[in-house]
Amino acid sequence: MKKTLSLIIVLTLSLSAFSQSNVYLKINHMLGTSPFAFNSSTTNNIGDNFNVNRLEYYISSISITHDGGTVTNVPSTWILANASTEVYELLGNYTITSIEQVTFSIGVETPTNHSDPSLMAVSHPLSPKSPSMHWGWSAGYRFIAMEGLSGTATPDQTYQLHALGDVNYFSQTIPTAGTTDANGLVIELNADYEAALKNINTASGVISHGEVNEAKMTAENFRDHVFTSLEGNSPVSIEKVEATAPLSIYPNPAANGSPVTFKVDQDLTNASLQITDLTGRIVSTALIPRSNELVITGLQQGIYMVTLKLASGEVIKTEKLFITK
Repeated sequence: MKKTLSLIIVLTLSLSAFSQSNVYLKINHMLGTSPFAFNSSTTNNIGDNFNVNRLEYYISSISITHDGGTVTNVPSTWILANASTEVYELLGNYTITSIEQVTFSIGVETPTNHSDPSLMAVSHPLSPKSPSMHWGWSAGYRFIAMEGLSGTATPDQTYQLHALGDVNYFSQTIPTAGTTDANGLVIELNADYEAALKNINTASGVISHGEVNEAKMTAENFRDHVFTSLEGNSPVSIEKVEATAPLSIYPNPAANGSPVTFKVDQDLTNASLQITDLTGRIVSTALIPRSNELVITGLQQGIYMVTLKLASGEVIKTEKLFITK
């Protein structure tokens, strides 16, 4: 009996170990249906010719849906994708048999977006880079940096599209069964950077750095049009809330330790409010009540970032809060 029990335990452990798989994220850089190449001319959907001489972006908040709807989150992972190098990133070793979809965001999530890059190890994706991928503590990281030349015929006008800001931190989910290679399971996506400039007029060149205008359109294109699965699946529809959803904070500035009222002028299901200081430390997190009004006391002197986001993690509004003496 004892030997039989020992054998069962050994077999169980062996089967458990066998079910563990390394899971990788692979991204194929493309321009339309062709492999991506720097300084190679292509045309967006409105007829503007352009090429690319810089393209970098962050990938974060990755989760994998598998085996009948089980969701496995990939913890503490940020990938700095550069179109000059194939993305083939080990996400971890998991008990996954059948992949169903992958969810991820382009950019860096709050509060990490407002952390100090100099505190990161040199090899870390969020450490200082050259050219820089960091805009400053208030705005955080550049989520996407895309640059090159454009024009109506020959590309000869400079364009720069740097998308950033918590309000442009979008989530997308792409159905895929994945593939396998000698290393394990592979979530393989195609990234068509021609679609990154969809509906963006670059004929005369454009410089857009920030949270709005063409920079915002670039972030939205990365969310809606750039990525497809190897099977050809596009991102599925997700709940979207207008980025201008009002968030009122009063008083602002407020006195040290005094009550501060946060009011949302829109009904949002399971939305939450997160307050971080300028080091990225979370000082308060709370669900928005049915009254759409939240009162928080005890905040000490300083400058805070107030983030309103959906249950999915999508950020829909960020405001600064000033607490005085």
